[in-house]
Amino acid sequence: MYKIVFYYIAVYNPTKTVMEHKYLRKMFRQIPFQPNSKLRILFVFLVITSFSYPVYSQNLVPNASFEEYVDFNSKKSTEWHKVQETDTPDYFNLNSNRPSNNIFDKYMGGTSAKSGDGFIGLFFYRLNPQRNIKNVREYIQTGLSESLQKDSLYRVEFSLCLDAESNAAIRNLGICFNTEPLIDYSEYKLFTLKPQIEFSLSSPDCRNNWITFSTFYQAKGNEKYLVLGNFKNDRNTSIQRLSQIKDQDNKEKWDLVNGEKAAYYYIDDIIIEKITLVKDQNRDVMDLDHETNEFDSIDIEQISLDSTIILKNIFFEFDKADLLPGSFNELQKLYNLLTRNSTMRIKIEGHTDNQGGYDFNLQLSRRRAEAVVLYLINHGITSDRIESAGFSFAVPIATNETAEGRQLNRRVAFKIISK
Repeated sequence: MYKIVFYYIAVYNPTKTVMEHKYLRKMFRQIPFQPNSKLRILFVFLVITSFSYPVYSQNLVPNASFEEYVDFNSKKSTEWHKVQETDTPDYFNLNSNRPSNNIFDKYMGGTSAKSGDGFIGLFFYRLNPQRNIKNVREYIQTGLSESLQKDSLYRVEFSLCLDAESNAAIRNLGICFNTEPLIDYSEYKLFTLKPQIEFSLSSPDCRNNWITFSTFYQAKGNEKYLVLGNFKNDRNTSIQRLSQIKDQDNKEKWDLVNGEKAAYYYIDDIIIEKITLVKDQNRDVMDLDHETNEFDSIDIEQISLDSTIILKNIFFEFDKADLLPGSFNELQKLYNLLTRNSTMRIKIEGHTDNQGGYDFNLQLSRRRAEAVVLYLINHGITSDRIESAGFSFAVPIATNETAEGRQLNRRVAFKIISK
């Protein structure tokens, strides 16, 4: 019986790579199982868990998907609340039994939650000097369920959608971890803070499309509070101008005038979880100095920010995020590029074809991008130099009507976000 259970778990576990499947089958054939052998059972457990790469813990963010009603005026530091007195973050819930559903119907238009029914909306940028509208920012804050542990690695993820009436996108979404809550901060004091994490949001256009962003953070220790927002003033906020899309029902929410720029984002599914990297001897960095490396010819000074460079030879198991050994050559080249350019920061982007649902592909593209990030971190690239995002099939580069086109759309790429 134990032999059957071991074979099913070890060989057909969907988290295993092809190389690991073959290795486990070989080990299985060599193990002389005996009934009721506790030692054999323990050995099986150790074999299975030794391939757990990576291992995640529970989400430390309370009410992470905003399914429970959020009173942003609450003074409780352990719940979601605003930071500035002037902040007016919006809470929406599509459940017809919730009073906030009326706000959605009258105010929002067609945006739906990323998951469940609840989500929130924030201004990250709005500027119109003629109307004395400047430095418009909204921030949200919450306490974590436990303090971050010094030197531990944490995965930071959130999903974001730009409102259709926004005519600008920003590069400057920041996450700031603190040991104490920020209470009644002014905008000028907030602009002096240096968030530990910054995401580049400007490309591609994510209006009415949920996109999942993620990165990894090595904790300094005792961080207990999370603050999310744009921590740069108008002058230092990098924006991308977008053509304005008018709501079909003329539900214009902000009364924007000519020359006014605004970026209003929806946020859902915020995750902070501790990650443990388990060493896999099959994934060691290879010495490829003797091989031709097309990345050697890249002059990063000649590349504009947000230019896309496709990683041509990244391979995964079907519908999974397990890197296959054929990917390691390409990953080593990217590792070498980052090593040679020690101040460069990049964003890894995952994309899929349109086979299957959008949400499934969104998670798949996110997990595949993260697999590349974790490979680089596991081999010495610091987590603050890499972020990642999954775009599902929202950004095709070829038709999805042919097998060849779908193959091109299933890709991992990177962008240089700072030099």
